[in-house]
Amino acid sequence: MRIRPFEYYAAVNLEDALEQLSEYGPDTRILAGGTDLVLGMKRKIDLPRRVVGLNKVNELDYISEGEATLRIGSLVTHSEVAKNKLLNETVPLLCDAVSLIGSWQIRNIATIGGNLCNASPAADSAGPLLALNARVVVADRRKETEIPLNSFFTGPGKNRLAPGELLKEIIIEKPRFPSAGCYLKLMRKKAVDLSLVGVAFLAEADPSEGRLTSVSIGLGGVAPTPMRALEAESMLSGLAYEKALQALPNAARTAVKAASPISDIRASAEYRRAIIDVYVRRAGEKVIRSLMSGKGGEK
Repeated sequence: MRIRPFEYYAAVNLEDALEQLSEYGPDTRILAGGTDLVLGMKRKIDLPRRVVGLNKVNELDYISEGEATLRIGSLVTHSEVAKNKLLNETVPLLCDAVSLIGSWQIRNIATIGGNLCNASPAADSAGPLLALNARVVVADRRKETEIPLNSFFTGPGKNRLAPGELLKEIIIEKPRFPSAGCYLKLMRKKAVDLSLVGVAFLAEADPSEGRLTSVSIGLGGVAPTPMRALEAESMLSGLAYEKALQALPNAARTAVKAASPISDIRASAEYRRAIIDVYVRRAGEKVIRSLMSGKGGEK
């Protein structure tokens, strides 16, 4: 498949990239890893007249730790996220999820920022980041704006980025209490496939009281956008461990209801409802029992 001719510009830094976006307007696309953009151009789905490459923009390639937050630059690849020691010690839920994206070749070039900006309902990084209450920083030539990830996605393949803006970084608040997470992904094949259903379950606990202080459930591949199962979360938050285990079936059914799963060529809504129910229960039980045993993954 041939790509329609286009003009290519390699930005040398973030300021340069933002100037290019501002000057050339909505017919310009950003090239990070290119695993989604190039395919869209080949399929004639996306036909930009100008592409701005970010390979030289080192300002967007970092993982850093603050007193209460973690920051991931938008150009960090999935492989870098999956193997990063700091992230594996602090938010292993995210590392586990991105390690399931595509093949190792794709993970070595595809970026976490690109995965979010592509806004696929099945994006494997989205569910865990939603469960982690992540925020994204969006930049243009004049300012930077923080947006809760929960409001960043607006539809299949659509996000809140306006012409002239790009996603600069992702901010994650560190867990305040001992915590554990689990990501379950259903695929048609064992590798290199989009998720039919993805469930990210994260809980923090107060060991001295033997109860869950908070629960977050991120869902992917089931609705027009990645989403949180907020009502199901509230049913479990604050409960003692055993009571939370007993409440899991009701919480799972509530998550299914909130998702209103879609039918498409890959799976029916009925099948997705069944899988959400099973995965919320399975992930929740694993997380709660991990906290009960004092072996929570997140620190």
